[in-house]
Amino acid sequence: MDDIWTLVRFLHVLAATMWVGGMLFLGLVAVPVALKNPDPAERRSLITAVAKRFGYFGAVAWVMLLVTGFGLIDHRGLSLADLPDTGYGRRILAKIVLLILVGVIAVLHGMWQGPRVRRAEAAGDERATRRWKAAGGIMDAMMLIGSLAALWLAVSLIA
Repeated sequence: MDDIWTLVRFLHVLAATMWVGGMLFLGLVAVPVALKNPDPAERRSLITAVAKRFGYFGAVAWVMLLVTGFGLIDHRGLSLADLPDTGYGRRILAKIVLLILVGVIAVLHGMWQGPRVRRAEAAGDERATRRWKAAGGIMDAMMLIGSLAALWLAVSLIA
């Protein structure tokens, strides 16, 4: 039976790696490389394609984090009602809240902010384009900070 829980923990860590690693790859590698392209349409097309592709894997990772996380909570004999009672539980609860907030921001970023940047660019509205890109940058920062904070909390749980 321990092998099953080792697999669940492995999948949990793999999902966290996919999620955080993917965000770091996008921000540190893919977007900076795409921004070097002098053609705005090609630049936007590449960033959109890479972000959409990551969105699929990111969604899988996000769901896997939730499912395996709740499985691990149950395996430890805890319930959600138990979490506020101990420091360990409060850290888990904070991880859950951060994961949900980051997930909501990711959905808003992909389905609301991103399309508005593309529409503003297509319309030639530079002011709106800058505004929506700035909103996207803020969302990116919030997702990365929230994810890194959740990762920090996860590491703090290991005794």
